[in-house]
Parts: sequence; C-alpha cells; structure tokens
Amino acid sequence: MAPPSYARATASSTSKASPNPKTPTSLSKANNSTPTSQEKKKALKRPSTLTSHQKDTITYKRDLYHITPKDASKPCFLSLLPSELRTQIYTYILPTTHYISPSWPSLSKPKHHAPPSLLHISRAIRIEAAYTYYTTTTFHFTVRNLDFSPVTRWLEDLAPHHRALLPRNHRGLSINVIPAMKNMFTYPPKGWLLDANVEHHWRACQPFGNIYTVHGEAHKMHFVIFCRLAEWWRRWGALQLKGEVKCNYAFEQSPFANPFGIPDFLDEVVLRMFLRHHACVVGMSCVDKAWRRNRRAAGMKDEGVRFLEALDTWYRDRWGKQGGVNEWNVKMEEAKKAIGRW
Repeated sequence: MAPPSYARATASSTSKASPNPKTPTSLSKANNSTPTSQEKKKALKRPSTLTSHQKDTITYKRDLYHITPKDASKPCFLSLLPSELRTQIYTYILPTTHYISPSWPSLSKPKHHAPPSLLHISRAIRIEAAYTYYTTTTFHFTVRNLDFSPVTRWLEDLAPHHRALLPRNHRGLSINVIPAMKNMFTYPPKGWLLDANVEHHWRACQPFGNIYTVHGEAHKMHFVIFCRLAEWWRRWGALQLKGEVKCNYAFEQSPFANPFGIPDFLDEVVLRMFLRHHACVVGMSCVDKAWRRNRRAAGMKDEGVRFLEALDTWYRDRWGKQGGVNEWNVKMEEAKKAIGRW
C-alpha cells in the first residue's frame, strides 16, 4: 500500500537528499572519532616563576658565543683567558677619546664613522668589547655654525643595543661648539646663506617654519640659527627621556680663527658676539614671528637652559672678573627669560 501524499517526500526534498544517507552506525562512529586540531583546546601554560632579572640574564646569555679558534691545530691564547682578563686587555687597545666630526658637515658628504677594528674580529669579541668601548670612551664632536647634524647622524647610525650602552658612559659626549660663525664664501653667490644655499635651509627649517616668509638676510640668518638650536634641543630632549646621557659642552675657539696665533686672542670678544647675535635668537621677535610649527617647546626647554648655563659657566671661568661681565649678564638673563616663557 502506497503511503499517503502528506507522508511522501516532495520533489524539492528528494533532489536535495544525499545519495548515501548516514546510518545510525556511521553516526555513532562519527561521534566517537577524535576531534580535529582546531577542536582541541589549548592547554593552559604554567605561569613563569622567573624574576625579571633572571629573564634578562637568559636573554643576555642567549647572544653570547664562545671564542673558538679558526684553526684548531693552532693555539688561541685569547680564548683560554677568562673574560675578566680579556676585558682588561680591551681597555688598553680601545681609544680613550674618539673624534667623530673633524670636517665641515655642509661641504663634505656624510661619513660613516666605523667603530674600531677590534669590534670587527668576531661576534663574540664584539659583544665583549662593545660594552667597554661605549661605556668608557669619550666621544668628541666639533660643531661649526651650530650645525649639530654630525652628532645626530652618529647617534642614528648606532645599533640600538650599542646606543643603549651610552647612558652607562660616565664621561658622556664632549661637544665643542665653535662660537665663531664662518661664511664659506667671502663674496657669497646669489641664494647662498652662511654655509649652504637657501633651498637647503628651507628643507632644514621645515619643522619650525618657512624661511621664504622671512624678509631680510639678517632675519633669515637668525631663523636658521634658531632652527638648528631648536632641532638639536628637541632631539636631545627626546633622547633624554629614554635614558640619561651626559653631554658636556665646550666653546673653545678654533685655532684657525686666530690670525696671530696668540692664545686667547679676541676669544672673549668672539664669545660675547656669539651670545648677542646667535644664542639670543631665542628671544628675537623675527624668530617668534617665523616660528609657526611645532610650538611645543616643553621638550626642548630643559636642554636649552642647560646649553645656556654651560655657555655662562665657560665664560665666567675665564673672563668672569673682567669689565665686560655686566653686559654678559644682561644678555644671558634675556636669553634665559626667553626660554623660560616657552
């Protein structure tokens, strides 16, 4: 007897039906099968009981390599020495002072100042000697026309793990700022300002303003000097947030600027002119009018005050008892008040 119409499957359900329907036996086997990798639950990890110091020690030792000789048949006495003695040997081989920027940055191509050849022998020796090199060596820079690009370029080229060693250097960085501003041409060509063309200064001053909106060559010069100081104070202030790196300023005049070879000849005059015409640009109205971008001066305020205090100390230690100290005090107070208003 045929089933009634309401019990029969429709044409649509018949077309969608599987040709091999699952039997109860196959369903039970499917339920009893092992779960796939996605269905498996991840086991909970046991919390680590290591302290932060132990974790740092493991990370440090992970990069250490034993010093093995290239030719095992030949003796390698360095690998047989304890690490303490090898470190002592490195202190006698590595230089105590490294001069980074002896040339003019605007005329010469950027140079990559490679570390001593001792750090290129092997990875194991580099790991040991780099700590001694970057924590004990005095890195000396010469800044001309207040262009701190050699210092910033050297810091950027350092490997991150080498840059992290600089806060442990008790000597810090030694930066000699030559106070005499020197134009590269006696009769500069059209479009030339101080030590580069105006287009170069326009790109360098972009973070703070547009130099083409400044009228007058003297005001353009003031704005260029301000941008160089502000850029250095801003970069160094950001570096200070990551770790305290010492920076010792000096303002020793170049011996080539002394026409007669007499010690301290006109050095006081040059230093007072440096304060009046270049260090005091932070309070000039032409600079304040052109300074349209990055007015957040809190990041460079501390380094600016530190720079002026180093300049003031340098002058007082040498000519603090002479007659021009009153004029010096007035100009220095004006510059400090201008930075204090930031």
